[in-house]
Amino acid sequence: MNLYTIWCMFWFMLVFLNLYPFLWLSTQRKEWHYWNGFLYRIWAKVLYFGIGIKMETEWDFEPNPKQNYIYVSNHTSYMDIAAMVMTVPKFSVFMGKASLSKVPLFGYIFKKIHIPVSRGKGASRIEAFEQVKEAIAEGKNVLIYPEGGIIGNNQPALNPFKDGAFRAAIQTKTTLIPVTILYNWIIFPDKQPFKFTRHNCKMIYHKPFETTNLTENDVEILKKQTFELIDSTIKKYTM
Repeated sequence: MNLYTIWCMFWFMLVFLNLYPFLWLSTQRKEWHYWNGFLYRIWAKVLYFGIGIKMETEWDFEPNPKQNYIYVSNHTSYMDIAAMVMTVPKFSVFMGKASLSKVPLFGYIFKKIHIPVSRGKGASRIEAFEQVKEAIAEGKNVLIYPEGGIIGNNQPALNPFKDGAFRAAIQTKTTLIPVTILYNWIIFPDKQPFKFTRHNCKMIYHKPFETTNLTENDVEILKKQTFELIDSTIKKYTM
């Protein structure tokens, strides 16, 4: 373990633990959840600043602050959550694997505000789907990794997308925003949890896919369009 990794882990915990009492408090009432998003944004910005990672954000459209969206992105690192929380300009909930609820301290907040889903469990997926629709109805953004988790060997190549995010976008008539996250697989690789590497991160928020006129028959088309857009962007910057 090199000195940079030690510093990153120390800084991560220092910032999180100092904010944790306020994060915990913000979970206690639903009307306070907005402040949880605000605090997480502060945590993410301070985290990236403290470990010397420059964040470059590119928007191919101007988001409407009065509109909520479903954001879908590639997923190669646990740093992806901080990257999205920091750059999405509105309180958002994210869908993540249920095992995150067992992480000390963080797990409590995750269960109270975000959307856990168990891989391979149909009932869990159905419940998560209903929670996505509820969040949209409440005017929140939803962040989803349609690959279903961090899968693979720290490579930027995409894994097949699952239907859930696209079905939810169509059923709720919510605009879907494809997002490409670049280089987090270098900064903090999933398969090497005790290795940080200093490298800039880049976020690309692509033009929206409108779903107003789409039906269930369009799920595969929307999923394919999103996959191809993110996949081609990754290849553009890595090949």
